[in-house]
Amino acid sequence: FNMEMETEIIREEEVKHVLAQIAEDENNGLFLQFQPILDLRSNSICGFEALARIKSDKLGLIQPLEFIPIAEKTKLIIPLGIKIIFQAFHFLNKLKKNGHDAISISINISAIQLLRNDFIKNIIEMINEMHINPNNIILEITESTFATNYYEINKILAELKALGIEIAIDDFGTGYSSLARERELNINCLKIDKYFIDKLVWLKDDEAITGDIISMAHKLGHYVIAEGVEHERQRQYLMKYGCDKIQGYLINR
Repeated sequence: FNMEMETEIIREEEVKHVLAQIAEDENNGLFLQFQPILDLRSNSICGFEALARIKSDKLGLIQPLEFIPIAEKTKLIIPLGIKIIFQAFHFLNKLKKNGHDAISISINISAIQLLRNDFIKNIIEMINEMHINPNNIILEITESTFATNYYEINKILAELKALGIEIAIDDFGTGYSSLARERELNINCLKIDKYFIDKLVWLKDDEAITGDIISMAHKLGHYVIAEGVEHERQRQYLMKYGCDKIQGYLINR
């Protein structure tokens, strides 16, 4: 035991308390920020990724890297996830009201949410109640999600795709990539992890493998989004190698 350990335990308990309050209360500190996704061919905004944030009177701004693992461990990710989807759908309706009915919204989903028996039922009910076009919804899952229960999750993704919802693999290339299974996955999109995009700043074009990842994804029938694009040099490389879409600070923070 040491003081640092005690501080971590107390902090985690405080975050748990905030999450529990959010799960029970509609007027809470949960809010979404929306990062634009740029279509490189048309040079126009084609979608937004919904990024969950929590602001607490006591703890201030709590980042997802801290609260998401705690929410998953406590299963509070389930009520939290419903609230995130609701806010994201509300933003979609706001876009539609302003004439942007072709723009999509990307929402991060955990394995715990996906494997709930009522997940698809709940999302269908929300789509119907809020008059959302399923074609405007992209659900993002990480590669590690498939490590939980590959066949069951892939089956669920097939049902979601049948509704018109698109599926994206987030942080591709840094998790549990299996090229043997990639073609079997019921997905539409691969999102290349920022790790590979950062290297484009200093690597020569023929040294980077990002272009090969893009080519592979296209051969598998997926479109590609590059995450964490911050410099024009990265954008030029991605355009040269046929990347479909980008997001990151170069477009907007």
